[in-house]
Amino acid sequence: MNEVSASANRISAALRALRQVYADSATDKAVLGLKCLQAVMVELAADGVPADDLKPLADLETLVAAAAAPAPAPALAERQRDRRRKAPPSNALLARSAAVIDLLVKNGQGEEGAAQTVMRHLLVAGVPAPERGGDSRGWRRLLEFRNTLVHGGGPEEARVEYAAFARELDDIPPAQRVHAALSEKLWDRRRQARRQAG
Repeated sequence: MNEVSASANRISAALRALRQVYADSATDKAVLGLKCLQAVMVELAADGVPADDLKPLADLETLVAAAAAPAPAPALAERQRDRRRKAPPSNALLARSAAVIDLLVKNGQGEEGAAQTVMRHLLVAGVPAPERGGDSRGWRRLLEFRNTLVHGGGPEEARVEYAAFARELDDIPPAQRVHAALSEKLWDRRRQARRQAG
């Protein structure tokens, strides 16, 4: 019997997680397919597949994204565009990511594995790695940002968000904490602000 590679195991785990997250939602198959394609591309890129070799998958991603997107009214198209795609992550988002790494470490993962898990979720959501950090690997830069916060450094807004989000995670029942923490909905402050305003 052939043994499955570590890369194949990570891809399988990412696809399984996406199916579980979207299983109970009204999301159509094109959106789930897009998320799965993005997860596979992230893993392949992390394993060192060159961007040129991933170009056919990136082209396919564009086609699937067009099929998955509802056709907005032309006047609203620019306002409804997801502005965080490809934009550097905010300090607040990095702080929330750091709090999720802490939670995963408390749950038994190593720091590096926890940072890799969170970075994969960010990349699948369209959020690139932090720009600063001195390492070519995005998850290492994310881990460095988290370690700065743990030791009381970093921007004040990030320290405040880090502490607040850690308290928010502690309020979730322990059995549901990790699943909820890895849900993009929990990190999306824009959606939460709209709920509170409405």
